[in-house]
Amino acid sequence: MTDGGLREVMNNKVVLTISAAELLRLLGRSGVWVFIPIFFLKEGYADYMEIGVMFMVSAFATIPTSLFGGNLVDKIGRRRIALIVPPAISLLFLLMFLDIYYKFNILLSIAAFVLFQPIASLQSIVDNVIITDSTLESERINAFSVTRIGANIGFSLGPAIAGFALAYNYAILAIIPMVAEMFGFTLYYKYVRYIEPPSQGTKKLTSFPRGDFRFLIISILISLAWFSVGPWAYVLPQFLSNVDMISSSTVGLLIASNGVAVVLLQVPVNRALVRMNDLSRVALGLVIYAITFAIFGFVRNTLLLLGDIVVLTLGENIISPASNAIIGKIAPESKRGEYYGGFNLVNSFLGPFSPLAYEFLLAFFHNSPIILWGIIGLICTSLAIVLFSFGIKLVPKR
Repeated sequence: MTDGGLREVMNNKVVLTISAAELLRLLGRSGVWVFIPIFFLKEGYADYMEIGVMFMVSAFATIPTSLFGGNLVDKIGRRRIALIVPPAISLLFLLMFLDIYYKFNILLSIAAFVLFQPIASLQSIVDNVIITDSTLESERINAFSVTRIGANIGFSLGPAIAGFALAYNYAILAIIPMVAEMFGFTLYYKYVRYIEPPSQGTKKLTSFPRGDFRFLIISILISLAWFSVGPWAYVLPQFLSNVDMISSSTVGLLIASNGVAVVLLQVPVNRALVRMNDLSRVALGLVIYAITFAIFGFVRNTLLLLGDIVVLTLGENIISPASNAIIGKIAPESKRGEYYGGFNLVNSFLGPFSPLAYEFLLAFFHNSPIILWGIIGLICTSLAIVLFSFGIKLVPKR
């Protein structure tokens, strides 16, 4: 059985550099994602619905980034954009640190929290384009997987470190990603060098692949998939902390187990599914998510929760590389920024409603875990059926 170009990917300096940068980023960011909403809740700065609105506003703010950012990558070059973004993100985390530590005005931290996602979205677009540029089509599932492994090593360490750091001060959460971004900048400056496609100086910043019907349908379906699995990122930590009353350090360790499982299971999952259609992979991942979400409704034991999160990671391992590789497969070389930006744009129209919808469910059903997680599981199952139906028609086998 083919390894999907794994050996070539592991010798690709550009891919390995992006993987290392992702490790550093997630080491800091994951603690912010998990614990800053909990900080807002515990300090009385926001309730469940207000946090949902913050996530929604942040996601809507990615719309202009997605529309203009992808075209900007094509217009002025991959490397230039890749070097601009890290300092901008560092400034946001510096603002958050100063606000929490000196208690200036909580609106500053909220603004930094909301603005982070649009800038990170541009970073994600340019990374996807660079990986696609520097790999063959047969290598991309493994290339995106390698960068994901780096991110999840950081993700496995970040919440665990942050959970213990909170005993001192919540402001510490912002220091780690602030420093990590600048280390990432150094890596990109030194190692992300390759022959890029020619820059398109005359390209319009509002270009969108509206005439590519297959791209539009695939983008909508994948965006709906990420909509469906959204509770893993923000609802579950709040549920474990405020409903199950699990300590911050234990929540951090539970969330960190996801990152460890990604590192251990990603390559075996790729090998097992190497011949499966990409959209069918996404559908299979949704089925696994649905099962594990339903189990959250019944399980209150910490060790069983840990096992359920590890199984959930299988679904994540299946969905994430495939969803990125699909766009690279259908995007023309000269329009990769436009296509990845276009995909992010579609996702930006659907994504904002995910936190709002699931925070609404959490607010009304937090005392009925079986109903809460049962509804979420049914959403994933329904979309999986749709994806299985469309997968073979829209994306041919590898």
